[in-house]
This record gives sequence, structure tokens and C-alpha cells, in this order.
Amino acid sequence: MKKLQIISAAILVLSVFVTIDLGVNFAYSLVPELNDGIGSHSILQGWFGIFGGSGWTKRTFLSAFETSLWISFLLFAENIVVWLFSRREG
Repeated sequence: MKKLQIISAAILVLSVFVTIDLGVNFAYSLVPELNDGIGSHSILQGWFGIFGGSGWTKRTFLSAFETSLWISFLLFAENIVVWLFSRREG
């Protein structure tokens, strides 16, 4: 059960990181003075080439951010359930 807790927590941390990154991108897309068009201010883009392409709009950033936020919330709830089961066993 300990391995499951560690894996679940690691996935949650990764999901929160992606959510924050998408949130920053969405916030920057709302300020036209910072960009010539809609720019990408993503750490993930710089490191891994994620969010590439020129098809991103404000709505696309918002939609991706909302989806990522819900996934992070569900993973947080899953972490609580795993933690409760591990306490119940131990």
C-alpha cells in the first residue's frame, strides 16, 4: 500500500505542476501587452516541447486549464482515499 501512496502522490504533484503551468499560460494570454498575439510562457514547452504549435487561443488555454484543474482535484480526492485505506490497514 505504501508504493501506491508514493505513486499516487507523485502523479498528483505532476498534475498540479501542469495545472499551474497551464494557468500561467492562460493568465499571460489575457494580457495582450506581453505578447505579439498569444505567446507561450510555459516551462513545459521549454523543457519538453509540450503545447507546441500555433493553434492555441485564449479559449483553448482556458479549456486545457479547466480540464487539468479537474484532473488535479480528482487526483487529490484519490490521494485522500488511498491515505484513508492505508490508515485503516495500519
